[in-house]
Amino acid sequence: MSQPPSTTTTTTKIPKLYSTKAKVYDCILFFLFITVSFILLVSVPVITRGVIFLQPETPQFNVSSSSLTILNVSSNAITANFNVTFSTKNPNRKTMSYEKVVALLLYGNGSLSTITLPPFHQPGKTQKTLQAAFPSLFFQVKDNSSSRGAAVSLTTELHAKAKYGGWTWPVEKDLIKAACDDDVKVEFPSNVTTLVFGSSECDVNGQWKRIVTRCCRIFRHYIYVVSIVLFILFVSL
Repeated sequence: MSQPPSTTTTTTKIPKLYSTKAKVYDCILFFLFITVSFILLVSVPVITRGVIFLQPETPQFNVSSSSLTILNVSSNAITANFNVTFSTKNPNRKTMSYEKVVALLLYGNGSLSTITLPPFHQPGKTQKTLQAAFPSLFFQVKDNSSSRGAAVSLTTELHAKAKYGGWTWPVEKDLIKAACDDDVKVEFPSNVTTLVFGSSECDVNGQWKRIVTRCCRIFRHYIYVVSIVLFILFVSL
């Protein structure tokens, strides 16, 4: 009688087949893991640096000079004209265009006066001066002691919608805000009709600057986390 076919060869081929498929599957998973890890490792720094590159450098503002012409002084109030000269610098290569330029004079928590300045264009790597005159100001003095005088803190601000000559993303136009502090000392009774003050720096802020600050923070945190993960993987090897 004929013997039944042997199943030894078949049973030995099946484990080898599954073993080969498992190795291919592991290789595919490892390749996907390496690819995804590389994309995650490179994409965040590239995107953040790209967004930072697309933002123009924040323009610089400062007060070149300012003067307070006293019209009338009473026991607790001042009537005066305030003139201020702003200096702005465009550190970028391309032109900055400013529209809806508004100058504000603040005293304490309130606004003393608001004036509108004409729009202007500023080519790259140039400086420009702006004149702002606040006439017939009237404000109360908190300290009216004739022996010590009265300390009056005035804050001038410039608000302007700015547009850069190059491509910016994700913000095309930005509302630039420059806040400048001036400390004015008025003595009572005052024999000086005009007080002249020197230069002072302005704190400039806007959405372009906030985007750069946020992206830099994300970039630093990402590098920090990646360094820790790579160190843990290196130690575990």
